[in-house]
Amino acid sequence: MSENPKQACMLVAVATKGDGQINQHFGHADSFAIYEVGSGGARFIEQRLVEHYCQGGYGDEDKREAILRTLAGCSACFVARIGNGPAEKLTAAGIEAVGEYPYADIEASLMAWFAKDRPVL
Repeated sequence: MSENPKQACMLVAVATKGDGQINQHFGHADSFAIYEVGSGGARFIEQRLVEHYCQGGYGDEDKREAILRTLAGCSACFVARIGNGPAEKLTAAGIEAVGEYPYADIEASLMAWFAKDRPVL
């Protein structure tokens, strides 16, 4: 018998400048906070450092690819804002771009997202 996907834990990345909020634009992030999310709650795991992708109005493709590699293993990436191009690249890498909770509390947002019915990948 397989485990219920709603009970499985997953890793998610959060673009944050701190203060417990999702308050960073994807392209401006110098790091992503990695959380484990499951039916029992959300728990901070680690910080993953990256070079920010947005370079004064345009994106550095090499840096974006490095960010995607850094976020490998994550099911979603929570951001205050993200452009269509980076969001499409995340989706293609199997990472859901989540921009529905800008400037909201991280743990409450992760749990609200986790509680939603989502297709299982």
